[in-house]
Parts: sequence; C-alpha cells; structure tokens
Amino acid sequence: MKSLTKAEEEVMQVLWGIGQGFLKDIMEATEEPKPHSNTIATILKILIEKGFVEAIQQGRNNLYRPLISKADYGKRSVQQIVKGYFEGSATNLVSQFVKDEKISVDELEALLKQIRSAKK
Repeated sequence: MKSLTKAEEEVMQVLWGIGQGFLKDIMEATEEPKPHSNTIATILKILIEKGFVEAIQQGRNNLYRPLISKADYGKRSVQQIVKGYFEGSATNLVSQFVKDEKISVDELEALLKQIRSAKK
C-alpha cells in the first residue's frame, strides 16, 4: 500500500475522526488555517486513486468514507518505519525510545507484561 503525504494524512485524520462526510463536513472538521475547498477536493480525489477513500454519490454530492482504518494505517506505517530505519527490528525501535527517554520504566514493564500474556 502506498504511503500518505502530509496533506493527505491530514485529510485522512479528519475522515477517521468524523467517520464519513461530504466535502462541507470535511471542511468544517479541518483545523485552522483551513485550505481552500478545491485543495481538499483534489486531495480526496488522490486518496480515492490511492485506494484510501471511496466516494459514494448522493445526489449532486459525494459522501466520502475511509477504506482503511486509522489503526491499520498506523500499523503499516510503523512496520515501514521499523523496516526502513531500524533494520527491521522492533527491539531497535524500542531501544531508541529508551535512549531518547521517550518511554518510562513503568511503560516498559507494562509492555513486557503484555508480551508475556500474548505468549500464553
């Protein structure tokens, strides 16, 4: 699956947040400074072409809804990051968080507990 540009990801975040919506709904839910509606419409067209969004025609308007969940996209993104930047090792990723002090001992212990539970 293709990755998203920053602008595409921002539109997807809005769609994931509202579930589905018309262009006006997406515009309303977009944070300031809001891009022009033509910009959002163009991004939606690209997202449809990439297979992330579907458009269901309802009268003269399209209802847009995501075809991939936020969780699934996040999972794929993390897998790409691990593969591309951490030699395919999740351990290297977690080690980087430890080095950067972005994860606490309590969080590491909870993660270890989760790993042990999953193995049972």
